[in-house]
Amino acid sequence: MQSDNFKELLDTGLLQIILDTSPDGFTYTDKTGYITYINKTYSKLTGLSEELILGNNVHQLMEQGYPVSRMMLEVFETRQPKSELIQYSMDTDRQIMVSIAPVYDEARNFCGVVGSFRDMTELMDLRRKMETTYLEFDRELKARSEANKVLRHRIYEMLHLMEDYDLVGKSPQMRRLAELAYRICNVNSTVLITGESGVGKDVFCQMIHKFGGADRAYIKISCGAIPENLLESELFGYEPGSFTGASRSGKPGIFELAGDGTVFLDEIGEMPLQLQVKLLTVLQDRKFFRIGGTRALPMNARVIAATNRNLKQEVEQGRFRQDLYYRLNVIPVQIPPLRERKEDILPLADHMLEVLNQKNGTRKLLNAELRGVLTAYHWPGNIRELNNLIERMYVLSNGDLLGVEVLPDELAALLPREGSVLLRKEDTLRDAMARVEAELIRQSLRDDRSLQEIAEGLGIDLSTLVRKIRKYHLPYRYKRGTSGP
Repeated sequence: MQSDNFKELLDTGLLQIILDTSPDGFTYTDKTGYITYINKTYSKLTGLSEELILGNNVHQLMEQGYPVSRMMLEVFETRQPKSELIQYSMDTDRQIMVSIAPVYDEARNFCGVVGSFRDMTELMDLRRKMETTYLEFDRELKARSEANKVLRHRIYEMLHLMEDYDLVGKSPQMRRLAELAYRICNVNSTVLITGESGVGKDVFCQMIHKFGGADRAYIKISCGAIPENLLESELFGYEPGSFTGASRSGKPGIFELAGDGTVFLDEIGEMPLQLQVKLLTVLQDRKFFRIGGTRALPMNARVIAATNRNLKQEVEQGRFRQDLYYRLNVIPVQIPPLRERKEDILPLADHMLEVLNQKNGTRKLLNAELRGVLTAYHWPGNIRELNNLIERMYVLSNGDLLGVEVLPDELAALLPREGSVLLRKEDTLRDAMARVEAELIRQSLRDDRSLQEIAEGLGIDLSTLVRKIRKYHLPYRYKRGTSGP
């Protein structure tokens, strides 16, 4: 049906104006096959004028090679709509989406076909750009995926190597230190490691060396453990007969023996000022002379120094050369004390205990009470003190479960009184509740009752009690106070 407004459009010619200004081209072919209407957009898109197209029969146009005529004849025969993407001219990249559809009147009588023509050039260009972008994105994604695989492999390798050292830990500080060791392992810059005694400076140096290739030499010397008159010969070596008591064949020093490996100068703050001058020259010139020698030898080794002293204060007090300090401190590494990374205490303790277990063929564990004491202690001796304590308790313990019975006085003072629970200010609510639960079960296991009776008294079933006993590494207790396996 046609509304009055639509009739007005027809009468005033406004509909023709609307069709001519449409971005799509339109044609109409009557049921006899003659093209009776085209709008101006059609001519713009196809380059075909009204004089060339209007009044022609589609059979004639098909003989002249017009592709739309073939489509129209197919629609005439099948009465089914059809669409194709057509490039009208080889001189242009313009691509037109042509859609042909049959037309029926209100009585469903076939009246002809209508064609619509839409310029798809920009859309196709956009599609090609999107495809190109997708391919580039896909390549970048694959490249990132490969890079992530390499990174995961390096991280796995790094963590695997960490297990060989006492720097095992879960704290963010130790993860960052391990990552730093991996990043600097293949550069020859000097490294200065600082930290309290026992934090693992030697171990960190070995980690750097191992990451960079353990097949090279690794030589450690303690600058504070060797007398000054011997330290120089240990560092630089000497020629035959260069001083009284010298070997007739001479002796190479550690800079010579290390080759392109690693020289670890521990307790560098103890080095005498006279030798500090010579060390600075070696680091700057990358060459040295044996004592009594006249031939310069190359120094190819990486030098890593460590100290538990505050070298800045040593410089201010004139006990350490400022120029040597800056030459050593190219890559500074500060290892935090154990009290500042509490989350590392238990992994380190478990690691040390596992080393002892593997060495001696045992299966000893730390019980929950002892684990609480270990994490509450401030560890002035750091990892060295922790390892010594675990080894002592391993040796002195009678059973396979290490408890608090053989703790030294400074740690035994941290034990809670009977019926109390050791809580720490850094505990989460879950940690605190777990400690309370472990203490309650531990106290209950001392009673002369069966596990079933203890479980009933705690308001839990037997399987839950057994699971929690295992979780907190508590000893089994049976009726009449006997110990189970």
